Amino acid sequence: MFSDESFDAVGFPSCWKTERELQDEGIQTTVTSYSEQESQSSVSKCVETQTDNVQPELMMAENVDYDKLAAFLSCICPKVITELDKMSRSRAFDGYEPIEDDADGGVRKLHTLQVPNITSQSKMKVSSLSWSCTGAVVAFACSHSEHESWCDHSGNVHLFNINRQDFSDSAPSKTLETRSCVTSLSAHPYEPSILAAGTFSGEVLIWNLQKDDDCLISSSANVPGAHRDAVSQVSWVRNLDPTQQWPVLVSAGHDGRVLVWQIGTHSGTIQLREGFVILLEHIKYTGPGKSVPSPVGGAGIDMELGVTCFSFTAQDLTTFVVGVDGGGLLLCSTVAAKPAPVSVHSEVPLKDPVLNAFEKHQGAVTCIQCSLHHKNMFISCGTDSEIRIYHTEQVTPVQIIYVEGGVVGLEWSLAHPDLFAAWGTISGCVDFYNLWTGKVIPSLKLPAFDKPTLISIVRSNPHSHQLVGVGDMNGRVVVWQQPSYKDDK
Repeated sequence: MFSDESFDAVGFPSCWKTERELQDEGIQTTVTSYSEQESQSSVSKCVETQTDNVQPELMMAENVDYDKLAAFLSCICPKVITELDKMSRSRAFDGYEPIEDDADGGVRKLHTLQVPNITSQSKMKVSSLSWSCTGAVVAFACSHSEHESWCDHSGNVHLFNINRQDFSDSAPSKTLETRSCVTSLSAHPYEPSILAAGTFSGEVLIWNLQKDDDCLISSSANVPGAHRDAVSQVSWVRNLDPTQQWPVLVSAGHDGRVLVWQIGTHSGTIQLREGFVILLEHIKYTGPGKSVPSPVGGAGIDMELGVTCFSFTAQDLTTFVVGVDGGGLLLCSTVAAKPAPVSVHSEVPLKDPVLNAFEKHQGAVTCIQCSLHHKNMFISCGTDSEIRIYHTEQVTPVQIIYVEGGVVGLEWSLAHPDLFAAWGTISGCVDFYNLWTGKVIPSLKLPAFDKPTLISIVRSNPHSHQLVGVGDMNGRVVVWQQPSYKDDK
């Protein structure tokens, strides 16, 4: 039934494999060109010098009478021995420790400047203070601390030259009179004889102190487009036009205007070169759950928002920061400004310079200072007792320092780029803070006066950076000398 069978192998071709076809091709790229070039450095030359081998000449005493020398020593020696014995028994220098020449002591009070007719009962405060560019003259304005409405007082600016031989801390070298209280002073950065001021009545004044009779050379009283309300700050700024080297004067007022003035310091001319206005729409009030327009506005209210302070950045003179009524902080630009609405009344065209708004203070902004050394950084303070450190590219503060007792003013230290002064506390002291740590430097602290009173203004000497002028609410200015400071980091 079953048997073994063998069959031949059967094969069949694959249905999925095919024979590959190969073909050779060749291409030629373009010929690469090469170029060689040699260079030779400038010819150098070596020169050697050799000093002469001079042997020092020994001075030998000649023709010395040793007998006379011995007689002199025999005569004087007993007297010298007697005096040395007295000194060895003396107790005059017990406990004395010599001070090293390079040792640096603490804070020293150099001068207390006060005009005799100003007392604490007269309610006169130092409203502004400025040093001349040479650091020799300190000018300060004494103004009434209270104004119910319009100012009907006369103002005074006193100048003391602390380097003069006949200097007296109670007799100013010159006194300037104004028709209303002075709110701000600014000495010219290059001309020591030029002084600018802003007044409560809205005037911008320029004095040339070299003139003996009438020092006032310019006034904005009759200039169209000038301030219509109190001037809050005047400051000399490097010219916004890079082709011009002479500085311009910038003023700000409670009428919401920031004005740029071209001053002829020799001719006495004053010209309004450019004007900016801060509008109410740029500040918002954060209410419960939503943001609504600022409550300081409303029907029948002016569109302008009062400017309390400003500061231009040192690295970009077209950018500046302003503090306004209601606690707002606004970033502004002179080149990116747009025309103001036609509803803003002005004799000259005004521009709206606002670019952005920072997180606002909960109280009025009292001071803004842009850093001279740190790009895009500025500090501000307000009546909310806060010191805020901002970066212009960030709307929220980088750091907030709460000051117990309040703070009304700030000033960058000219001697130390990372330090700034703060004042206004009830203790009457001036504290210096480290920018990065936010801590007070105890060795630089300026103590309170004999009777502690509120500090109104602090300014560093632009020539001698360790000298600081401090004005108070009683019409006094104290010039302090600070010790040198070395950062630990």
